Amino acid sequence: MNKAFIAILLVFFLISSFLGNKLHQDIEKFQRYKLAYTSELNFENSLLDITGYLDSSSWNSAQERAKEARKKSIKAKQTANFYGLITGVFILVFGLFFFLLYRKNRINYIQFGIVILSCSLVLLLIGITMPFIEIGAYMRDLNVGGVKTFNGKMYFFYQCKSVLGLISTLFQSNNLIVGIAILLFSVLNPLIKLSLYFLNLVTNSLNKQERLIKVITFIGKYSMADVYVAACFLAFLSFSNLNTGVKTESSTLLGLYFFLGYCILSIASHYFIVKKQSFLKNEGSSILDKK
Repeated sequence: MNKAFIAILLVFFLISSFLGNKLHQDIEKFQRYKLAYTSELNFENSLLDITGYLDSSSWNSAQERAKEARKKSIKAKQTANFYGLITGVFILVFGLFFFLLYRKNRINYIQFGIVILSCSLVLLLIGITMPFIEIGAYMRDLNVGGVKTFNGKMYFFYQCKSVLGLISTLFQSNNLIVGIAILLFSVLNPLIKLSLYFLNLVTNSLNKQERLIKVITFIGKYSMADVYVAACFLAFLSFSNLNTGVKTESSTLLGLYFFLGYCILSIASHYFIVKKQSFLKNEGSSILDKK
């Protein structure tokens, strides 16, 4: 690997870090404002508040505050989606640029494999730190025994979590087994696998590469990336179609799409691992033939 290639990779990581930081700032604003919106309309603050039955203006004031928080959350989400789009396009253009160089034989398959792994790593880090999905449960125009009607939405439940946020919540609630399982299969496993892919590409020893492939194959058996993404989609679809007295709402967020991008590139990375092993075997055979 020449110095120019390494320099380009460093620039890629620097720009990705800048875009990822902007993305996280805006998504954190969205989460903060959306939580403020649902908190103002939370049933514990309204339905269980005696003063709300005596003074109707308190619920109206809560709705006004909620409306302002909702406007801010929508604006923050739009900005986050904008930076998410820029980040995704930047990674795509970076990968396509090196793909064209690879097709024209300007770079070798090892360099292109490292590019794919670099893109995978950025997608993974953004994916596990960004919220995957938001889920809420509410009732509209709730009437309490004919005494009081709370116009508009009243929320009973709202969650907006990333993979790391979910793990933190599980540990705090002492759900250690589930928390450790998600940490191992959705965070540590992908990071270790990408590291082994990289080592496999840069090593020139066939024996070392074969040992690495055995480890990668073993780890791959316990990879939960595709299962986790599928579970998120199923949760989204099932929660959207619950047929109960309480209405539900859910929407997928940027973290899911970045994580899905990692899954796709991670699968594609295996091609370069196989090609590297085939190259070393053929090289070894040609040396024996010459002897």
